[in-house]
Amino acid sequence: MVLNLIIAEKMDAGRRISYILSDKTSKQKRAKNISYIEFERNNEQNIMVSLSGHILGADFPEEFKDWVKSDLDKLIDSNIIYKVTNSRAHSALKSFSGVDNIIIATDYDREGELIGVEALQFIESGYTKIRRAKFSALTSSEVKEAFDNLLDVNYGLADSAKAREEIDLLWGAVLTRFFSVTSNRLWKDFISVGRVQTPTLALIVYREEEITNFVPEKYFTITVTFNKGIDFPGVYENNIKDEEEANKIFNAINGQNGIVKSYNKEVKDVYKPAPFSTTDFLREASRIGVTPSNAMKIAEKLYMSGLISYPRTDNTVYQRSIPLKSIVQKFQGTEFDKEAKMVLSQDKIYPSRGKIETTDHPPIYPVSYPKKALTGSYKSVYELIVRRFLATLYKNATIEKSGANIDIKGYNFKSSGEKILDNGWFDIYKYRKLRESKLPELIVGETVKGKKWDMEEKYTEPPKRYDVASLLKLMESLNLGTKSTRHDIIQKLADRNFATGNPLRPTPLGIGFIKSITSIDSDIAKPDMTAELEKEMDIIAENKKSLDEVVNESRSMLHNALKSFRGNRDEIKETITTYANRGDTIGKCPIDGGDISLIKYRNFSKIKCSNDNCKINFNINATGLIQMMDKKCDVCSLPIIKIIRKGQSPEYRCIDPNCEYNKKKLSVGKCPSDSGDLIIRQSRYGKRFLGCSNYPKCTVTYPLPQKGIIVPTGEMCQYCGAPLLVMVNGKRKWKFCPNMKCEYNRKDKVEKNKSEN
Repeated sequence: MVLNLIIAEKMDAGRRISYILSDKTSKQKRAKNISYIEFERNNEQNIMVSLSGHILGADFPEEFKDWVKSDLDKLIDSNIIYKVTNSRAHSALKSFSGVDNIIIATDYDREGELIGVEALQFIESGYTKIRRAKFSALTSSEVKEAFDNLLDVNYGLADSAKAREEIDLLWGAVLTRFFSVTSNRLWKDFISVGRVQTPTLALIVYREEEITNFVPEKYFTITVTFNKGIDFPGVYENNIKDEEEANKIFNAINGQNGIVKSYNKEVKDVYKPAPFSTTDFLREASRIGVTPSNAMKIAEKLYMSGLISYPRTDNTVYQRSIPLKSIVQKFQGTEFDKEAKMVLSQDKIYPSRGKIETTDHPPIYPVSYPKKALTGSYKSVYELIVRRFLATLYKNATIEKSGANIDIKGYNFKSSGEKILDNGWFDIYKYRKLRESKLPELIVGETVKGKKWDMEEKYTEPPKRYDVASLLKLMESLNLGTKSTRHDIIQKLADRNFATGNPLRPTPLGIGFIKSITSIDSDIAKPDMTAELEKEMDIIAENKKSLDEVVNESRSMLHNALKSFRGNRDEIKETITTYANRGDTIGKCPIDGGDISLIKYRNFSKIKCSNDNCKINFNINATGLIQMMDKKCDVCSLPIIKIIRKGQSPEYRCIDPNCEYNKKKLSVGKCPSDSGDLIIRQSRYGKRFLGCSNYPKCTVTYPLPQKGIIVPTGEMCQYCGAPLLVMVNGKRKWKFCPNMKCEYNRKDKVEKNKSEN
């Protein structure tokens, strides 16, 4: 019997593919600590091995381990070596021999192709064919069709991914080492430099400079409220910069009626949205409060569960082969029943089309309805995808737009109105709304009564900071990164203390780093260089250029960039150090009137007075937004700070972390192990927990619920000795033991505690 070895990228995908191909008869096997799935199909034996990502990791030879002593020019020209980083997958592949065919069933994109090709070198020779299964949804019909119509492996696609990996390693390692060593920021506080990350940060910094350097200009607007059955506004057609001219016009029209010079109205369609590409999906997810990084993780899980199509795609046009109507029918009888019936009630379903059409994967769309109810962000993201899909298949909205020019003493005032005739797709896609503005029917030549005349002094406003949604769109337009990496790049800027918040604001470190680069007019902060490299990788994927050619060209560019930086080492060090030590001013020092600054590092923050002799110079281990209050500590008279974290009540602390005020405020009782104080702490990821004040001697910790208010009771648990606490979350209130495995927290006791409180 023919033996096929099938290679999947992830465990969940491997299980689902096996389940589908075997018609639910696949069996999980384990031998020599190797897990695999076995099943028969079409009189052929199949073994499914799931890799859980890359088997190999790119690295430099051992001689370049020392950041300070390594010769960076030699590092640029060194051979890149590949080491096994996934020993479990490596062992699994080495254990199978005597197979007849290999079928790569990883995700069909650059990374997936490379993961599949990497695996081939660890399989014992003897196989006769290597084929590729291409699918965009883990549904029965699509998976079976993919395995019935296998393709050739695209080695060019794999090479393009490998080229990106090697180029990113070279640029990241060389420039990260140079800037970190030059600015004396090593270990956890190193300066991270990335081929895509750096120009993305530059966009944020340049926008901040525009805002900082913006000089508001005064101007005047003149508005008249007219009346014809209803009140409606008319705005003078130009903003007026000269105050004298504004007064002249206002005095001329004040108290006067208007004469209608023109009036028109037309019916217009508000076109339904395009199908979801990855970038558009992440932008919309960020608008409903789900970060791009989290949205992508959720989408991957939904894909693995067979609920949506492959979530990494540039495509915005549904292929003809997608059974749109039958997919809509799956939502009848669900929470989307009303919307599904709206779509199906149409004589014919015409899907919208976006500007980008590709052949690798379709746009993101739902492929089935979950058997078990989704909750939290999973529910929100899935609903977003379903509603977007249904909206792309429904009718356009229709509005009636009207406009008029009204003359007062020779000055033209414009009025406009918008009336909703048919809400169309807005009835399905609840994340957007049409708004009406009323304008009555007007007749050319008629007089309309003036009711109110206003002149307002205004100032021009600076451009807005980029939020995550607008930055993703800008990165796409500049060809910065790929659909699969853009969300990670933005997350890294926050993780590495280069930018913060949403809208995104650069930190002093981020500003200093970009200024150190742009002071010598380097190309590494410009999108053009990165975009050009992306084009080169596309050429590799098309087999028009070799991996080595592109990587070597990139090495040459890197040598030139490094030479420029070396010639300005002192200036770079001074710029980065000056800005990094500046921090964000959060208030005035009550002791000497200096500025209190918050300086953020990778794993902690420093609160420091601008006067070096002042005693306010404390390290703060706190995640979240830190604000200084006017209130002073009752114990030491230093300022109180407020720490704001999403989903939690604000925390108030003394600025001195060792003050007794903090110990009393955060302590909930005694540690059952050594009678130290159990204190509410925050992990570096913002998760709160209880930890003993005698750490590291005592390592007792207890997880805590992340939302709500924790109230000490003064009581000790009769079973384990931990302090009993009360949790208050909205109207809910219950008593519990922080030791989650404790007998006290058994279900029947928890219900009793809720009723007692």
